[in-house]
Amino acid sequence: MSTAPSECSSGTESVNRHAEELAHATNVVRGYRPNAIRPEHWAPVAQFTCQVGLDLEPVDRRRATETMRTLSQFVVWAHRQGMPLDREAIFTPDMVERYIAVACGHLAESSRATRRSDLRRFSAAVTRKAPWPPRAQRLRGDYAIVPYTPAEVARLLEVAAHQRTALQRRRLTAFLALGLGTGVYPREARSATTDDLVERHGRLCLNISGEHARLVPISPPHDTTLAEICSTDPATPILGFAAKEWDRAPLGHLLEDIDRPLDCPDLKAHRLRATWLLRHLDNRVHLNGLAQMAGVSSWKTFGHLMAYLPLIDEESLFEELTRR
Repeated sequence: MSTAPSECSSGTESVNRHAEELAHATNVVRGYRPNAIRPEHWAPVAQFTCQVGLDLEPVDRRRATETMRTLSQFVVWAHRQGMPLDREAIFTPDMVERYIAVACGHLAESSRATRRSDLRRFSAAVTRKAPWPPRAQRLRGDYAIVPYTPAEVARLLEVAAHQRTALQRRRLTAFLALGLGTGVYPREARSATTDDLVERHGRLCLNISGEHARLVPISPPHDTTLAEICSTDPATPILGFAAKEWDRAPLGHLLEDIDRPLDCPDLKAHRLRATWLLRHLDNRVHLNGLAQMAGVSSWKTFGHLMAYLPLIDEESLFEELTRR
């Protein structure tokens, strides 16, 4: 367990990290060599495809790799169908639909849907004349963030403790401890290591790097869980799982071997985070401080949770509002 840095990461450091990620993403696109495509099929389209990839401006290495994998297979297929290397000819609705129907039959339905969605998004971004409809505004009227109830939390912890193997127990226990104890975003959970567990003001904390760098004290009893992981397996990913750079659903793969009884609540990182937030709202933690710990810059998330806060009786409310 290490000692916390004396100062939080500066805004300049965050900007520099972002610039470095963009530079790495650009290098991934420029140097991309597909493993699943024969060199003689890739060579004629490589320059064209890489330029399309650059124009899509992936923000990090993982997205750059995913973008190029999808683009390369589509462009090679279209070129072998006799299409010219012209964006307006290749990236059309008809070509995308034909590719999904003809060339992606070996993929699972969910994978085909993802590839189709990506290609439609890419195509609309890199063409001007192709007949892509304007993107419709997303309707989020039914969107909801639902925290776990105390009974659901207890059941999740029980399920984690009774997994068949030590690795399954480690992964699920750590996943729950990070979500319920620190409210991390999914990408932060999968990158956290035991070296990120530090002490500050006599409390175990998680030092989170990235876009929303911050130091978060770990809520009990999850601090004990993470301390035990740090002690027994130092210098490792907290989740006991290292995601591949290209993996589109790393947490899904992390949890796919978990034994889930029929009465086990669904495992959702955003629900763990909401549960963490609600606990601190219920304990009347300072809102600005909680927003900082949650890595948010607006009150939108808190608004989703208001319906789950306990009511206060009128007399107590009046007393609080008239405190001197």
